[in-house]
Amino acid sequence: MSALELVLLLVLVTDPFGNLPLVLAALGRLDAAAYRRAVVRESLFAFGVLLVLGWGGAGLLQAFGITQPALYIGGGVILFLLSLRMIYGNAQGAFDDGYAADPLLVPIAVPAIAGPAAIATVILLRTQQAVPLSQLVLGLLCALLITLATFLPGRRIAAWLGPRGVNAMEKLTGLLLNLIAVNMMLEGVRRFLG
Repeated sequence: MSALELVLLLVLVTDPFGNLPLVLAALGRLDAAAYRRAVVRESLFAFGVLLVLGWGGAGLLQAFGITQPALYIGGGVILFLLSLRMIYGNAQGAFDDGYAADPLLVPIAVPAIAGPAAIATVILLRTQQAVPLSQLVLGLLCALLITLATFLPGRRIAAWLGPRGVNAMEKLTGLLLNLIAVNMMLEGVRRFLG
């Protein structure tokens, strides 16, 4: 897997464009400085979680006896369901539980950015694709920068794109993620049968 493919995959599964409506809804009442602090804090938390799971996820799989085909198929199913929510649903609706105006860790860092799809992906990258930890760290850093580049000017981006533009970006990301999910499930079935 090339560095560009790795970064693209990590951006797709962390989904900054799809999560932008949720971030704006959750942090909408904050002033500009507090909004920036919250965005940076939540993004760092999310990518810290992904880094820890990328580093120690293989041991976790061994401890629970999870096989490689099961991880591919399970990760693919999670990605598939997430992609359907992105295509047909609404990013905010999945996490609408009346969180405080400045949520900590939940729901932005986990499960929005570092959700099941992103967690399964980083574990798969390390265990199945044998992506070196240094390359994963670099890929996560690039995905973090793209996430921050989306969230920090999020209010301006949403105003420029309008609700329909933000919705279209989320659906396009969902479609790409759907194709990756189907490929992961097919690979899991191939490995199981092979």
